[in-house]
Amino acid sequence: MARKGRKRKNDNTKLLYLAIIIVVIIAAGYTQKDTIMSSVSNADVKDNNQHNSDLLKVGSFNIQVFGQSKSAKADVMNVLSDIIRTYDIIAVQEIRDSSGTALDNLIKQVNSDGSSYAYLVSERLGRTSSKEQYAYVYNTRTVSPVGTAFTYPQTSDIFHRTPYIASFKSNEGIFNATFAVIHTDPDDAANEIKSLYEVAEYAKGVLPADEPVIVMGDYNADGRYFDETSYVPLKSENYIWIIGNEVDTTVASGDNTYDRIVSTKPNIFYTGDAGAFRFDEVYNLTHEFAAEVSDHYPVYVFFKKDA
Repeated sequence: MARKGRKRKNDNTKLLYLAIIIVVIIAAGYTQKDTIMSSVSNADVKDNNQHNSDLLKVGSFNIQVFGQSKSAKADVMNVLSDIIRTYDIIAVQEIRDSSGTALDNLIKQVNSDGSSYAYLVSERLGRTSSKEQYAYVYNTRTVSPVGTAFTYPQTSDIFHRTPYIASFKSNEGIFNATFAVIHTDPDDAANEIKSLYEVAEYAKGVLPADEPVIVMGDYNADGRYFDETSYVPLKSENYIWIIGNEVDTTVASGDNTYDRIVSTKPNIFYTGDAGAFRFDEVYNLTHEFAAEVSDHYPVYVFFKKDA
């Protein structure tokens, strides 16, 4: 009988040790999961940087043939919405949707989490039947449009898709700037980039002379379309190329700086922080899926709300 008692006690001890081991494993699992989730959250805050109330994130994004077909893909729209929410102002190019519903659907998706974004959109532009629109999508809680947006009144018909001009101010602070967005025609990029100087000089008259002008968009300013080392008037001492030749703005395996942000000098709001928003790396997407979102990375620059 004594042996049976000891055996029963040993069995109970083994069960107790086993239970402790299971509890430790489960606890470790939860701790690891919490650590991973914490790391993801911190990474998102660092990459989006939209929690710094003293800064505005401004940028440009060629969404690549954005129309009804792309807007019908829920997973793609989720990524596009996440990207847009990281910006206070983002100039969108290559909207190809004669129905006018794709952009509306995107903004509804952006605002589905309680965000408050609105947009300004141009008329359909282009010399062929494949016309495009520009749009400025902006966070109404941080910025407001100033005046009325309009297409550049070109007289020489240089631009295939005339630049779209709009001014914005910050709701807090003194930030005030005029923007022009462009998507050059690849086959005529060199001539259009040369003429962007005239657009920028014209835009200086929209707001008081000391307010910066920012010309951004898909310049097609690299590769076989444009010699990025060549001189154009927009490279004069009165301008700064915030997105320079060293930045890769393509999702493809190549290394080209098609997308640019150029500002008049001085720009008292410029922080020096700018680059390409590599959404595939930030959101851990496969290359194949990232290419469904766009073949371009959005470009960005952070501006101070106060000088």
